[in-house]
Amino acid sequence: SVRAGETLALLDSVELGEARSVYAQTASEHAMAKANFERVEKLHAEQIVPEKEFLRVRSEYEKSRAALRAADDKLRLLGVAPAKQATTGSPSVFPLNAPFAGTVIEKDAVLGELAQPDKSIFTVADLSVLWIDGDLYEKDLAKVKIGSPAEVTVAAYPGTVFKGRLVYVSAMVEKETRTLTARIEVSNTDGRLRPEMFASAAIETPATSKVLAVPEDAVVLMDSSPIVFVQEHGGFEPRPVTVGDKLRGLVVVTDGLEPGTPVVIAGAYALKARLQKAQLGAGHAH
Repeated sequence: SVRAGETLALLDSVELGEARSVYAQTASEHAMAKANFERVEKLHAEQIVPEKEFLRVRSEYEKSRAALRAADDKLRLLGVAPAKQATTGSPSVFPLNAPFAGTVIEKDAVLGELAQPDKSIFTVADLSVLWIDGDLYEKDLAKVKIGSPAEVTVAAYPGTVFKGRLVYVSAMVEKETRTLTARIEVSNTDGRLRPEMFASAAIETPATSKVLAVPEDAVVLMDSSPIVFVQEHGGFEPRPVTVGDKLRGLVVVTDGLEPGTPVVIAGAYALKARLQKAQLGAGHAH
């Protein structure tokens, strides 16, 4: 963890050293030209110095001021405040400071190695707020809107729900998957969430109707078709169903099941195995 402005490394730049030297020299020349101009200006006002000498001194003063501005601009382009003197003992050495408080998530700096302008030396990230990028199906685009509340779960913390909100939906549809990127912003002040974790997200949508849903473990496949086991006739019978979306461990049942029907929610796979075994036995007897 680093604070805003904390020094991460010291860099040695020949270009910066030269720029600082030029600035120091032009600052000194400007100070002398300014003092000389102010002296001659007073004498000119008292008509002791001729007009030609006064104009020459004023011209030198203006040139020195322009040179100082150029030297000042050069340092600022290099990211160094001209008024800030080098504190490391060498005009070519300067500190690389953290731009904001955060966490160093990558460090590519090597002692004594040449640093390239187009290469990162440190990567600092503010992990107090994270983005979760998920795939939003094209058919669901009309159901969501920016700012909608969302819930995020990760495998690392079973049963824990992290609250967030939808902050972005991409403008382009991915041709291969027919999905859009949906970005959810989640507070991470306790640091439990980590970048690159896999996550599942549920975005709240306006309720349009009630739906019937059962736990995912209640639905099994028989001959590639979904079924549930219902309690009837003193036992358990397979019932073909049509299923829809999945959400936080539940499966929406759109057809084949009436509300209030007792459904096996634990042990459905064991019943499936017994049913297949019975069907196999009946086939051999026949």
